Amino acid sequence: MSDSPFHRPSPLLAILPRQNIIQDDGVHVLVSTKDVEGAQSDGMLLRRCDFSISTPFGYMCLGHFRQLSSNCWQASLGTRVAVDEGAVRPDRLYATELDALVNLWASRRRLTPGKV
Repeated sequence: MSDSPFHRPSPLLAILPRQNIIQDDGVHVLVSTKDVEGAQSDGMLLRRCDFSISTPFGYMCLGHFRQLSSNCWQASLGTRVAVDEGAVRPDRLYATELDALVNLWASRRRLTPGKV
């Protein structure tokens, strides 16, 4: 097995039940945090990275989604994430959870973490 940060097992995924992982493309992971004690959102878009003091689990949080009301969902990117020129940020409200998830997940390819 490689020593790459993308292939090292992470304690974060070990503590999350498998059903909480919505999408995983090997670099980015979309997870549900609905049943996680202390979570401040319904889910997060994470990017695998090196383990460090600022990323002790080997993941950088790029964005999140959450339910604001019974018919309103929000998807947004973190403030430390830049979006490629001309790309639309998913930072807005959606009628369904699925719409919020799809737009947040689609934005992952246009992100430049740590460049602001």
